[in-house]
Amino acid sequence: MRHRKRSKHAKQTMAMAIALIGALALLIVLACSRVFIIRDIMVVGNRSLLSEEVITQSGVSIGDNLLSISTQQLRENLERNRYIEYRSHSFDYKGRLTITINERLGRAVVNVLGLYYVLDASGMVLECAGSAYPAGVAGPYVVGLSIPSNAQVIVGETLPVRDRSQLDAMEQVIAGLDSVGMLATASELSVKNLDNLYYTTSAGVKVELGNLSSLHTKLLIAREVLALREADEGVTGAKIDVSSGTSAHYIPAVLPTVTPVPTATPTVNPSRSPGA
Repeated sequence: MRHRKRSKHAKQTMAMAIALIGALALLIVLACSRVFIIRDIMVVGNRSLLSEEVITQSGVSIGDNLLSISTQQLRENLERNRYIEYRSHSFDYKGRLTITINERLGRAVVNVLGLYYVLDASGMVLECAGSAYPAGVAGPYVVGLSIPSNAQVIVGETLPVRDRSQLDAMEQVIAGLDSVGMLATASELSVKNLDNLYYTTSAGVKVELGNLSSLHTKLLIAREVLALREADEGVTGAKIDVSSGTSAHYIPAVLPTVTPVPTATPTVNPSRSPGA
């Protein structure tokens, strides 16, 4: 009899303990759900895109629970817009969700089968401009890319090339030009030969870079030479070779004419007649 009472009491105690644990768990879940409510959304990394556009694209709204947001889904939502590259997101104690993106910008132009395409620095195709060269692209016209004749260029995808290292070189040179403030003045970039990269400025100067080694230093040297020469003389058609990475070799469009030095006309002494 006593054993039955003890067993019944133990079961009641266990049931109460389970109920108490359940209630505590429910309170914790409810508390956490309030803690992770999104009260504000901030976008970092956008330039021309409005923050509201990025937030709408993300699919996240104020009042959503952070725990219900999948990183993969957030990335997919954002990158449906080809101008957005998802980087990260974070959440602080104030309830602010910060979405960090990289806004893809038109940094290069290529021509494939008579059509002009705008690329970002990495080679993603952002727009097809048709048969007219696109205006407003802060970057060079890129030549020398090896593109298969049967390749299909698709907006929103990376430009199809035989050699990915050509796109890598394009990206590095564009980033380098941007870092030294010369991207806007680069009119054409050749990546046909990775050991003989060069670009042409809008003033008509050919800058020979050689390979990618010491690229930043080469561009700094070229910038200084351009600044000096543009102040002193016309540079259209000139060439600057910075491929050594340590110095520049400047060749003007027109080499200076060598002024001939006057010399005396040689005379032949008359031969003396025999017996003279």
